[in-house]
Amino acid sequence: MKPCIVLMGAQHVGKTALGKGLAEKLGVPFYDTDQMVTKTFQKHICVFFAEGGYESYSWAETEMCKRLVAEYKNSAPISAVISTGSGFWADDTGIAELRKIGSLYWIDGDIELGAQRLMEEATTDPAKINPYLMKNGKFYNVYFSVPKVEKLEDIRKHHLELTLPSLGVYESLADVVVRPGDASVEENVQLLYDSIVWDEDVKPDYQKAV
Repeated sequence: MKPCIVLMGAQHVGKTALGKGLAEKLGVPFYDTDQMVTKTFQKHICVFFAEGGYESYSWAETEMCKRLVAEYKNSAPISAVISTGSGFWADDTGIAELRKIGSLYWIDGDIELGAQRLMEEATTDPAKINPYLMKNGKFYNVYFSVPKVEKLEDIRKHHLELTLPSLGVYESLADVVVRPGDASVEENVQLLYDSIVWDEDVKPDYQKAV
């Protein structure tokens, strides 16, 4: 059994919320590679996309993967929970790095809900707005290099067009598939927790008691 649980999946399907909840339940650190990129380079992932496309974003994410490998390569199971960016599936280098320390869990969530959340980021609600979606026209989705989006529905359509092909790749990569239900975060965290495949000789006491 490897030192880390690595969560992957489409944008806005709940990886971060579930990862934080699982890490808290297990009593281990949680890492979000997108957030690590922003903190390390003082540059939002959207800016990497805008300045250098996917290649730039992929390089930054892979650098974070390498740092996590260096930190956890000699750790015991389970020492951390890692949530990856939505572009993780297309980067063989990042995948190879995190496989050294982690088992890959595909969060097969509702991509329609993910599209809705992305659309909410393009609203004027200060609690939800993503400033990188608001330029060069009414909306600007630099996640996917769309130069001009005239209406919210365009964001939804493009998100689904880009996300659907990735689902088969996630499935082929996954060691474990987790399908969150229409339930509370706590219930879906429990679903993720219950999906952990433990080696009997390393199963911790708190898991034995469940």
